[in-house]
Amino acid sequence: MLIIDSHAHAATEDVLPVRFFDGWVDNLERLLPPDAAPEQRNALNAMFRRLNQDPNCDKLIAEMDRAGIAKTVLLIVDFAFAYPDQPDLLREVYAMHRELMLRHPGRFIVFAGIDPRRGQAGLELVEQALRDWDFRGLKIYPPCGYSPDAKELYPFYGLCEQYGVPVLSHIGPTSPTLSFKFTRPDDIEDAAFHFPKVNFILGHAGVVWRREAGMLAAYRPNVYMDLSGFQPEWRRGDLDAILLEHKRSGLLRKLLFGTDWPIHRILGGQKQWVDAFIDCARRGILSDEELGWIFYDNAAQILREPTRGSLAAGVPSTETEDREGVLT
Repeated sequence: MLIIDSHAHAATEDVLPVRFFDGWVDNLERLLPPDAAPEQRNALNAMFRRLNQDPNCDKLIAEMDRAGIAKTVLLIVDFAFAYPDQPDLLREVYAMHRELMLRHPGRFIVFAGIDPRRGQAGLELVEQALRDWDFRGLKIYPPCGYSPDAKELYPFYGLCEQYGVPVLSHIGPTSPTLSFKFTRPDDIEDAAFHFPKVNFILGHAGVVWRREAGMLAAYRPNVYMDLSGFQPEWRRGDLDAILLEHKRSGLLRKLLFGTDWPIHRILGGQKQWVDAFIDCARRGILSDEELGWIFYDNAAQILREPTRGSLAAGVPSTETEDREGVLT
């Protein structure tokens, strides 16, 4: 079965800085016994840093191969305004992702990341990425300090409309070193209304804020939800209930499979999370057809990837031809 992981990141401190993981360590430290040795925090820090060391994505490719994941969407986050004491490496990160696409041909789809406070310079960088470097979407991260409805983002959404690419916005809690403001599904309502030709993906909203996200996805044709970051829910035994809730709401054509690599890598590898969904199909929570929608078809439609039928027949997809026409 073909699979697209619609939500992941390159595991390197240039992409996911140490400050980002400090918040996760703070939370885990509070769960330790009061008499825990100080060395345990150091061990947690070392563990997160070790899991965030895969700059060439060779380990990720190996994980994808074991899990049967054909392609992964790598999302860039612009942390420059959220962590002003850290070096601004955004251009270097863009260049690194271009190299990753060359190193692993056909395996990665890259979304440009931008903070709208970069203004015209940011707009020019995103357009260059979409026009010249085959980046295929825009990633925004409101916890860095802006609303997804901010008018400063509208020129960027206009670029996405021009080039026919989607926008993925983070939804829900994140590292405690960042704000949780502007992370509810309703925060993106005005943008989705004003840009009906742009597909908006609510990152993690298939797991958190499900009812608010589901309302938008049900009534706005251009709103989708991804299921990345579902690993803790799966560990708690909630995955069946989440999928059945979406199924009862008629939203299975609006769901995208995702893993959020390497954020939840501590809880297991890509194959484990793919197998969790396959097991849902084996037990009748999803049909094989519905699993195919979530694993591939829904994302392929948004990303203008070949359909499963065209791949099986060995013929070019018209969707791929359209995408290539837009990017030339």
